[in-house]
Amino acid sequence: MSRESLSLSFRGLRVNFSIVRPEAHLRHRLLLLCSPLMTPFHWRKLLPELSELGCLCVLADLPGFGQGAHGVAGPQKSVTRARLVWGVLDEVDARVGGQNALWHLAAHGCACPTVQAMCALQPDSVRSLIEISPLVPSGGKGRFFEGRKEAAQRFMEQAFVSPAAFTQFVTRAARRPLPDYAVERMWASLAQPGARAALLNMLISVDEVPALPGFCPSIAIWGGSDPLLPAGTRERLSALIPELEAHIIRPAGHFLTETHSRALRDYLRGWLKYVG
Repeated sequence: MSRESLSLSFRGLRVNFSIVRPEAHLRHRLLLLCSPLMTPFHWRKLLPELSELGCLCVLADLPGFGQGAHGVAGPQKSVTRARLVWGVLDEVDARVGGQNALWHLAAHGCACPTVQAMCALQPDSVRSLIEISPLVPSGGKGRFFEGRKEAAQRFMEQAFVSPAAFTQFVTRAARRPLPDYAVERMWASLAQPGARAALLNMLISVDEVPALPGFCPSIAIWGGSDPLLPAGTRERLSALIPELEAHIIRPAGHFLTETHSRALRDYLRGWLKYVG
């Protein structure tokens, strides 16, 4: 695999991304969009398998998060983030060639509404949606965090007050300890100036995702023991995407790319072969 690290600037907001070219013949173009709680590093266990399947992978920070966004006010709406990520994929298409390319759009956690919005904006450019540990606005208010702002602030203060507190939060969310180096990369990103304020704004802001305009092959994979997923996740996703194929890894928590990468690779291999 060869990897090229790049960035694009949108009115002062820099979005970092990497292009990972496959060793096999190029068969698929796959976006891997990070949630605020992960970095491109945390996709690493999937890349060898995806390379063998002929996937050109774009590992991208969610606009408003990541190393390039700290200290700059980021977008609050998934539709705005979606337009920026399409700008990234347009740049990738220009670099690697291929007009009217179709993309598999994969995301983790609360980045999932952004790929849903991407599909709503440009359905003819999407081959499939892949949502991993999906968090979507719920509760009828269009918010990730259903409680009041004060409750969300208390959550942030408890989980992000120190590296030790953050490690405890990640362990609870993952349902098992993660390697120190994996947690340290998460903490380093969220410890940058403005990162936690951006995450708090995301949790409490109203963000309704537009309905998909038509059929789109879609798969969602999440942990059956994920404490971050609210009740009714399957129903909420099915209402947004009626054709959704859902899979639950019963003992898993929130960070499947770290704790259950083998099972995740199996699902992705079967999915790409099916839709491809």
